Amino acid sequence: MALVFRAKNIILGIALIGSLAACSDSDDQNAVAIGADEIISIEDSSAEVCDLLDAAKCLLPFPSNFFTRKSDTTDNGLLVNFSKEAMLANASGIVGDSAELNRNDGFSPGTVMITQVPDLDMEATGAPRLIDLSDSRQDDSPIVVINAATGERQLIWSELDANTDKEAELSLLIRVAKNLQDGQRYIVALRNMKNATGEMIPPTELFRAYRDNVSTDSDAAEARRPAMEDIFSVLLSANIAREDLYLAWDFTVSSTRSLSERILHMRDTAFAALAGGTPEFTIDSVEDLSMTDENWGRRIEGTITIPNFMDSDDASAGSSLFYADDGDALPDRMNGDNTTVQPFICNISNQSLDLASKSAASGGATRVYLYGHGLLGTRYQSTNGAHQGALANRFDLMNCAMDFIGMAETDVENAIAILQGVKDFSSLPDRTQQGFIGWMYLAELLRHTDGFATHEAFQVEGRSVYDGTHVYYYGNSEGGILGGALLATAPNIENGVLGVPGMNYSLLLRRSVDFDLYAAFLRPAYPDVLDQTLLLSLYQMLWDRGENNGYANHLVSDPLPNTPAKNVLLHVAFGDHQVTHISAEIMARTMGIPLHQPALVERRHHDINPFVEQMAISTYPHMGSALVYYDGGPGPNDEWDDTGTHVPPVVNVPPRTGNDPHERPRRDPNAMEQISGFMSPNSTVINVCGPMPCLVDGWDGVLE
Repeated sequence: MALVFRAKNIILGIALIGSLAACSDSDDQNAVAIGADEIISIEDSSAEVCDLLDAAKCLLPFPSNFFTRKSDTTDNGLLVNFSKEAMLANASGIVGDSAELNRNDGFSPGTVMITQVPDLDMEATGAPRLIDLSDSRQDDSPIVVINAATGERQLIWSELDANTDKEAELSLLIRVAKNLQDGQRYIVALRNMKNATGEMIPPTELFRAYRDNVSTDSDAAEARRPAMEDIFSVLLSANIAREDLYLAWDFTVSSTRSLSERILHMRDTAFAALAGGTPEFTIDSVEDLSMTDENWGRRIEGTITIPNFMDSDDASAGSSLFYADDGDALPDRMNGDNTTVQPFICNISNQSLDLASKSAASGGATRVYLYGHGLLGTRYQSTNGAHQGALANRFDLMNCAMDFIGMAETDVENAIAILQGVKDFSSLPDRTQQGFIGWMYLAELLRHTDGFATHEAFQVEGRSVYDGTHVYYYGNSEGGILGGALLATAPNIENGVLGVPGMNYSLLLRRSVDFDLYAAFLRPAYPDVLDQTLLLSLYQMLWDRGENNGYANHLVSDPLPNTPAKNVLLHVAFGDHQVTHISAEIMARTMGIPLHQPALVERRHHDINPFVEQMAISTYPHMGSALVYYDGGPGPNDEWDDTGTHVPPVVNVPPRTGNDPHERPRRDPNAMEQISGFMSPNSTVINVCGPMPCLVDGWDGVLE
């Protein structure tokens, strides 16, 4: 056997010498001669289904091009290729399905990169962390993510998972502070990893074999060697020497088409069915509120008939997209013409009704917006008088809403089943996309001259109350997370205000107190914290189809086909307990939008060099997209809670001290004025805070 290995070694050495002769000088410097004597033994019994680079889990390191195959049908030439055997099993032994994941041609543009580094000490290593994002730009940064085609380094941070203290479950998480580009290949490089005493942590035996060009006794491992050599070559071009590496691997981001083709196909099919006309609708109730509600004057409820792309007749919770066997891998309508109905609600303010009744000139002047509800909520959140009613009545506005099906109150049972591993995740983003078609039909009924405006429920003295020329969007919390995806795909909704927004649920959930309830179902089903982390990351690959994370690269610029670019105003609550403000900053960087400065009082931000690679609004009024922080301050002048809003943890756990500022922007009078100003054809951002940060609830901006 030793003679066989030695012969194999000699052959590899000859092949390498021949390869080196054809390489450039830099390639010569990058290569390391294969050792003549050492043979590394690799346990490769799982090599067909698992990545052997990180033996801690089959799916590690994640994500990886190991789990792809070549394809001549996709834009980036790949298809994800998870085997059933690689999927995670719940505590009952139920294994998740990989079929829907394998429709993707790559991984999430906001993916977390996951691996295990035993005994890693972040401080001793000098790993880039959230407390100073600029560290990831240093030449000697020990953790680097680069674009393989351009060599560009990505702005990142790294953290050890704070949700466990068990060594076997502890993972190193690498996150992007700006989303990756669709369809691009990236390389992750870890070098000079150190333990608490400052000693170098040795790589796995397999990676050492690749890095140092030592032969193995595994045909599977040797088959991967050319791909690893390519990684080392790209890294050398980025001045990252192979001898310093602890681990390196590559992955490819899903293409734009892979991320968006389902919803765009559904949208185009749905609008083609209208043939320029309006959707069918019913008005089921009209309620006069003018004598009982100081803000709302009239409430209208009804249903809209919508093309149904789900595999159930009523598009019910838990159903999935229907795919006919026609070879195009795009959703279809059962029997070619199946429909479903979706309820809607519209709310007209007292001021709008009063102005319309007083003057014919004022009739039809009311602006209209769609309101997106919060986590697993309902359309009735649009009727909240304390913020939506106050906003509408003060600024002559009318709103309409639907449930964000897929992530509405009716989907709670399905969400729990998913977290328990007894239901495939794809049903959630599938139904969310079906729901987007309903929102687009609602916007069309508001916009079209033959739509709602012709019905007496929306009229005063025979005249339409509202002006449907422009339909805007405003959503909070979940409405700020799904709303960007809706805006990026809707042809008939203009700019939008995303209140306390975020993207990338695989990032958001672990940093949200809202997840406590749902984690109570996840943890017993998947007791290993590392399994939970991987599971959420796999979910994100499909969640991208129905939330901001999959569309942020195309919302403000580089719009999707047949979709105008949009402007968005991000209203962010600093220290938010439910939707971390960190994610909103990632959104702003990804979309390239500026923020109000000074954004926060000095020393309030978690980063010692805050707002890395973010632009400031130069002049007011500002026309276009923007991010504005609203901060209630640390107390004691806070009117809600004398403990104030604290600077949140920099690790991946929720803020749990101080009060939660989640609803403050939507209730703040200055913020309302800014929201109203933005819902205009020019997307006008007015300065309601002067030369100060935007402070709410009486804080004067002074830190004790």
